[in-house]
Amino acid sequence: MARKRKITQTRVTALLPYSIELTKLKSGNTLDVQVRAGDELLGTLKMGRGSVQWWPRGNRINMLWKSWHDFAEMLNRNMGRPPRGDKSAGH
Repeated sequence: MARKRKITQTRVTALLPYSIELTKLKSGNTLDVQVRAGDELLGTLKMGRGSVQWWPRGNRINMLWKSWHDFAEMLNRNMGRPPRGDKSAGH
């Protein structure tokens, strides 16, 4: 008999104190998104006007930093969609 897999619900919470225009990350007007699997924090995505940072759980020193342009390219590359204007897709 097959065992049932335990399903852990992923929860993503955006901490929105009010509607803001994002400014530089160090200004305090950033958008922080906490990503959790059940009660376990997987990491925090910090978004500012010029860049995006990923802070893995328990890590206060090393984070992944990307400009918005580089972040969009990374998502397109890893999620299977070619960047806008890319003629190498064979179309």
